[in-house]
Amino acid sequence: MLAILFCLGITIVDQDSIQKLLMICHQLQQDGQQPSVALLRGKAPMKISVTTAIEAIRRFNAGGSKQSDDSKVKISKDANRIAALEKQVERLESAVAALEERLDNIASS
Repeated sequence: MLAILFCLGITIVDQDSIQKLLMICHQLQQDGQQPSVALLRGKAPMKISVTTAIEAIRRFNAGGSKQSDDSKVKISKDANRIAALEKQVERLESAVAALEERLDNIASS
């Protein structure tokens, strides 16, 4: 049976290895990199075949759409928060400038 699968180009993949590779794919995505066979093989703590890397990336891409949607929502929320914080900083800088001006007026009187 194993010989038939091998002849067909089908390999039996260790699920534990795939899980580790999927975690590496998610880590690469969080770092802003698109998982690729070369990156995956380079980052893997064990020696993996090209077909195993391809299988891991295929599974990552199949299940990755939900995560990418979640990432987009998080990025959108982060962008909104950053914009609100920038406005707050501008208001605080204006308030500090007004206070400095008042202190200068008091000191020169």
